[in-house]
Amino acid sequence: MRKRHLSSILKVGLIGAAALSVSACGNGRAVRGYVFDKELANAIQPGVDNRLSVESTLGTPTMTASFDPSTWYYVSTTVRVRPVFWPDAKEHRVLVVAFNDQGVVSSVDNLGLDDMRQVDSVSDKTLTRGRKSNLFEQIFGAIGRFGGGAPPGQGGGQAPRGPNG
Repeated sequence: MRKRHLSSILKVGLIGAAALSVSACGNGRAVRGYVFDKELANAIQPGVDNRLSVESTLGTPTMTASFDPSTWYYVSTTVRVRPVFWPDAKEHRVLVVAFNDQGVVSSVDNLGLDDMRQVDSVSDKTLTRGRKSNLFEQIFGAIGRFGGGAPPGQGGGQAPRGPNG
């Protein structure tokens, strides 16, 4: 009787652990950046809206152009989040609002995932002078390089004297 009870508890525990581990591997979705609203984005009209009306409709931009503060970007990315893996972009939208010198909207561009470009960093290495040393050489390399004398002011030797000394 007691063995059956322990056996059933063990089975329930294993089923619970398996269910918990499988649920942890599920895919989740998360929106990063601006929460894109198609109706609000379509409401922005070139030649009609200005900076104040765009900001009151869409909110503050995600970022402005580095060299041209008259271009605003509203960036929204929906990613699939999986444990252990990097997030995977499933939907990417960038609403680009450009203003003229008077602060009136001159153009509105809606960019998607197809417009996204992969930018690879340069993998070259900068050459440095000297020699390569491994971990042990770095740790133990200084042993024996320095004299074993006492630090200044400790023990033998003359202490510096002042002007009256």
